[in-house]
Amino acid sequence: MNTKQIKENKLRMILGFSIPSIIAMLLETVITMTDGYFTGNYVGENALAAINLGLPILYFYLGIGLCVGVGGTVICGRLLGASDGKRADEVLSQTIVTSLMACIVISAVLAVLFTPVRDLLGANSALAGYFDEYYKVMLLNYPFMVLTTVFGMFIRVDGKPQVCMIVSVAGCVLNAALDYALVAGLGLGVFGSAVGSLSVQMLTALVMAGYFFSRASGLSFIRFAFDGALNKEIMFNGSSEFIGEMASAISMFAFNFVLMKYAGSEGVAAFTVLGYVVYGFSMICIGFGQGLTPLVSFLFGAKEFETAIELRKITNKILFGIGAVISVFFLLMGRSYAGLFGCSDSVVDMVVTGFRFYLATFLFMGYDVINSMYFTSCGDAKSSALISSLRGIVLLLAFTFILPMIFGMTGIWMAGPSTEILTSIVSFCLINRQRLALERGQTAWKPEKALQ
Repeated sequence: MNTKQIKENKLRMILGFSIPSIIAMLLETVITMTDGYFTGNYVGENALAAINLGLPILYFYLGIGLCVGVGGTVICGRLLGASDGKRADEVLSQTIVTSLMACIVISAVLAVLFTPVRDLLGANSALAGYFDEYYKVMLLNYPFMVLTTVFGMFIRVDGKPQVCMIVSVAGCVLNAALDYALVAGLGLGVFGSAVGSLSVQMLTALVMAGYFFSRASGLSFIRFAFDGALNKEIMFNGSSEFIGEMASAISMFAFNFVLMKYAGSEGVAAFTVLGYVVYGFSMICIGFGQGLTPLVSFLFGAKEFETAIELRKITNKILFGIGAVISVFFLLMGRSYAGLFGCSDSVVDMVVTGFRFYLATFLFMGYDVINSMYFTSCGDAKSSALISSLRGIVLLLAFTFILPMIFGMTGIWMAGPSTEILTSIVSFCLINRQRLALERGQTAWKPEKALQ
C-alpha cells in the first residue's frame, strides 16, 4: 500500500480490500447456515435451539479474537504506514501469542465450569443433551477459530486479502462435505457437526500460519520480548470490538431468555433462522469494516486524515444500498427461506413476521458498524466503544426487556431495529464532532505510548 495509490483509487481500494474480506466473512456465515441446515433437517428443532442457546459462548471467543486482532492490526497498520517494519513484526508475533494463550485459558476454565454455564444459558432437559454434545467439542474448536480470525486480519494488513478469501472458500467447501458425511451420512448429529467444524478450523489455522513463513508475506514471526505496554495498547484499541461481541453474547442470552418466556423453543428456533440473515449482513458490514481498517490505520499513520474520511463515507453509502436490497429480497422471499430449515408452519410464520420488523436493521446497521470500526482505526477508541455499547448493551437490553412486556412477541422483533436507529443518531453526532475537530486542526489520533 501507498498513499498515492489509495488517494487515486478510493473505490477500487475499498472494494479490493473489502470484497475478499466480505467473501471470507460470508463463507463463515454459509458454514453456520450449513450446520443449521443439516441440524434442522437431520436432527430437529430442539437441536437447533440448543446450539442457539450456546451462542453467547461463541460471541465471547469472538470478542477476545476481535479485541486482540483488531487492536494489534491497527497498531501494525500505522507502523507500516510509518515504514517501521521490524516493530510491525514484533506486534504481529506478540498479538498471535497473546490471543492463543488467552483462548487456551478460557477453554480450560469453561471446561471445568461447563455444567453451571449450560444451566445459566437456559438449556432445559430437552436441550441439555444436544448442548453437551456440541459445545464440549466446540471448546476445542474456538481457540483455532480465534487464531484463524487474527491471522486473517494480519494477512489483510499485509495487503493480501485474497489469501484469506481462497482459504475461506476451501474451508467452506470442506465444512459442507464434512456436515454431509458426518451428520447426514453417519448420523452423528450435532456431535458430527462440531467435529467437522473443529477439523476445518485446525486445517485453516495451519495454512494461515504457513503464510507468514512464506516469501509472499511482508510480515513475519520474529523473536520478541513481551511488552506489557504494547498489550495494554492492543487491548485499548480493540476494546470497542470486545464490547461489541460481549454485547452480542449478553443480548443473545437476553433474547433467548425472553423468547423462552414468550414463545418457547419454537420462538428460539424462529429467531435462529432469522438470525442467520442478520448475522450474514453483519458479516458483510464487518467485512467492509475489516477492508476499511487497514486502509484507515495506514492513512492515519501517514497523516492523510481527509482521505480516510472519504473512504468511510463511500463505505457507508455502499452498505446502505446493500441493506436496502437485502430488505426487499427477504420481505418477498422470507417464507421460502424459512422453509429450507425444516421448521413447522408456526415457526415459519414467526420468521416472516420478524423480517418485516428487521427492515430498519438492514438499513442502519452498516452505518453503525462502519463508524465504530472507523473510530477504532483512527485511534478514537472511546467513540468506538460508545457506539458498540449503545447498540449492543444499553439500548438493546432495554428494548429487549421492555418492548415484549408491552407488545409480546412483536416487541422482541422491534428491539433490534429500534436499537440501530437510535444508535445511528448518536453515531452521526460523533462523526460531526470529529469533523469539527479536524476543521480546527485537531486530529483524532495520538501515537500509542507503547510505540513512542
